[in-house]
Amino acid sequence: MKKINKSAFHISLLALALLSGTSCKKEFLAPDPLSFYEPSITFSTKEGLQAAINSNNRNLRYIWYGDAAPLLTDLLFSDVAIDGTTDKSGPAQDINALVTPTSDNNNDNTNKINYFWLEGYKGVKYANSIISNIDRVENLDKTLHDQMLGAAYFHRAIRYYWLVFQFGDVPLLTKEITKPKFNFKSTKASVIIEKMISDLEFAVAHVPATADYGNITKGACMHLLIKFYLAAGKFDEAITTANTLINSSGYALMTNNFGTFVNPMPAVHNITDNVIWDLHRSQNKSIPANKETIYNVISREDFANSRLDVFSMRNGTPFQSGTGNQLITTPSGKAGVSSSYTLTASLIDQRKAYGRGIAKTRPTWYSSHLIWDDTSDLRHNSRVGNWMRMEDLVYNNPSLKTSNDPYYGKPLQLYNSAGKLLVTDTIRCWFDWPHYKLWVESPRAETVDNYNGGATDWYVFRLAETYLLRAEANYWKGNLAAAAEDVNAVRRRAKCTKMYTAANINIGAIMDERARELYYEEFRHVELSRVSYIFATTQKADEFGKTYTLDNLGQSSYWYERVSRYNEFYNKGVKTVYGALFTISPYHRLWPVPQSEIDANREAVINQNFGYSGYNKNVKPNQTLAEALENENN
Repeated sequence: MKKINKSAFHISLLALALLSGTSCKKEFLAPDPLSFYEPSITFSTKEGLQAAINSNNRNLRYIWYGDAAPLLTDLLFSDVAIDGTTDKSGPAQDINALVTPTSDNNNDNTNKINYFWLEGYKGVKYANSIISNIDRVENLDKTLHDQMLGAAYFHRAIRYYWLVFQFGDVPLLTKEITKPKFNFKSTKASVIIEKMISDLEFAVAHVPATADYGNITKGACMHLLIKFYLAAGKFDEAITTANTLINSSGYALMTNNFGTFVNPMPAVHNITDNVIWDLHRSQNKSIPANKETIYNVISREDFANSRLDVFSMRNGTPFQSGTGNQLITTPSGKAGVSSSYTLTASLIDQRKAYGRGIAKTRPTWYSSHLIWDDTSDLRHNSRVGNWMRMEDLVYNNPSLKTSNDPYYGKPLQLYNSAGKLLVTDTIRCWFDWPHYKLWVESPRAETVDNYNGGATDWYVFRLAETYLLRAEANYWKGNLAAAAEDVNAVRRRAKCTKMYTAANINIGAIMDERARELYYEEFRHVELSRVSYIFATTQKADEFGKTYTLDNLGQSSYWYERVSRYNEFYNKGVKTVYGALFTISPYHRLWPVPQSEIDANREAVINQNFGYSGYNKNVKPNQTLAEALENENN
């Protein structure tokens, strides 16, 4: 059905230096250099256009890969996770104090807020270079013309999807910038949403149904279009498009074992083959047998010049301490685990099985316990090996082995028999995690013992989410039985026995299922922000009986309601071992526009979001597409 194609940067809206090509050398993954302005490069050949498409395909990957991957910033602004790196002062825990328009918002040790702004507009730039120049390519086949244009529309739309629901009213750019410009102006979010819908409708009509993995397909365009339809309140259109994608586009939920079965360390952690495990194996994500894959980003161990490591086993698992660290002790008070030692045949090596974690993303009780109310659910099943509990780990510090300590090889304990806490930092060192989702083979780590999580393809869109998007559309329409059935389709695949009915389905149940199914895949903050926007535009009450308005979302939103209720860290008096308080505020539904962008735009105003310094200088944003285009042309 499909085949494989083997073949952070700083830029502002005022510095849209154009792409001159791509490479298969190391520079292929290197950030673009800082540049204020370069003369426009004319994309006069289809090869030039394809280079821009390839660059967008390439750059999209960075969201999910690397130490402190940008995705993790989105997760910590939600109900499912927080930043668990408590070993230093300054990480992203005290959001009230640390997140401002001028703070360091593009740093592994803080957050990647500015990354989304900068990389978002970088993607828009590449897309616009195609859109503005495609008609200049002589003798370009009409079918190929429309396919390339549709792919460019997709890439522009997915960046604006993030920008709108992370930053709100932002500048709308629809064409290549060919001269320095200092008068950008914010455009109303609803205008951008409608423009992206129009573009994606064209893409759906013209982008091919199949392509090399990592390239844009009709299914990917349809899936993104459904999200924009939902945001615009076009629920019938969302349902119709989802029906087509689910029922007649060649996709299907994977309900049985398939592909390659991987059981990496059965002596330490045995896996009983099951469809959930198979679905998330690197070997199975981008193969014709996997009918659930709609759109993946590509990173392969054997693509040495372009591979990226996902670092999921470093970012998403608990810190187990180095040699001599007393964070986790035995009931007798000795250092219990170690992640720094020379492996011998007699030692229990848990690093390769679970990773050398730092807890950059630490799940909340909500996402690791509260939502899991069905013991049959394969996604939360430690018996088959999918889910990891701290009690499934054992004391393995080599010093315990050499001293013949009786606790060596025994399960970890949180408390001793007298009720004394045995873990110094439970935020960083003690939490459950989805092993099936985060375990990725790290063959290049065999000699360095890091086991961070290596190169792997990663899901961007898969059909399980399409079902949950259709469930949401049916919910907004009042088709509660249909909404329940869509959620149940995903649950049945996970072997759940508890099902929803029209009597107990609501938006909260759908968001809970998203948290179960899409953890470490979805942009949780973006999706909650989008749903908040819909609640404000429909005036429908949420599962808590609350209603919201667009003018007041910075003070009261569905996003903040869920974060307040389900994230046990923020605003609950919880502190790290460094004394940092976990805080967050209602206005953090939208992130601060970088002050450097606002200051550089000296001939007009890019608006700042409510709650941040500079908000009082805002002006009325463009209210229509015509206004936005006029501003862009001036």
